Amino acid sequence: MDAGKPDTETLPPQADSLSHRLSAAMAGLRLPAGGWSVAAAFGALLAAGPLLTLAGANMLAQHEKRATLRLQAQIAPRLQAEAAAREARTALANAAGRAAPGVVLETLAGTLPPEAKLTRVERTADGGLELDVTGGDPDGLRAAIRRAPEFAGMRNTSQRRTDSAMIVSMREDAQ
Repeated sequence: MDAGKPDTETLPPQADSLSHRLSAAMAGLRLPAGGWSVAAAFGALLAAGPLLTLAGANMLAQHEKRATLRLQAQIAPRLQAEAAAREARTALANAAGRAAPGVVLETLAGTLPPEAKLTRVERTADGGLELDVTGGDPDGLRAAIRRAPEFAGMRNTSQRRTDSAMIVSMREDAQ
């Protein structure tokens, strides 16, 4: 190798690529006794394995879905009964843990200003207390109700005007 002069050495011959070698090896192979039909059948058999696996998996999945639906249908009445019993226990606990209606009315009578009138008192299904009070000053009504420790959790839900007074609606959420 001299700088500025061409190389006189010849390069060794390049080996054929892998695809050339593979095609040369395949050229020497003979087909099985049945010819192309046996080779095609063998290829189809190779392709059928994964397809049969997918078909079998789909059949198993459908079977399990049907079994799940059947079990859900069998257990649905029991789940509904448990939900109803849970709701009944919650309602009973809310009713038992709250003051009696007479006590609530007595407490409200002592709390409200003299000009105020109690128009509605209701215990909701979840145990909360709702009430409507009619009076001239809605802010005074709210302040008087919240002064009593029993009604400290009351929150204002609405306020509306009638011909002669204001009606203040309040709600205490269940605890």
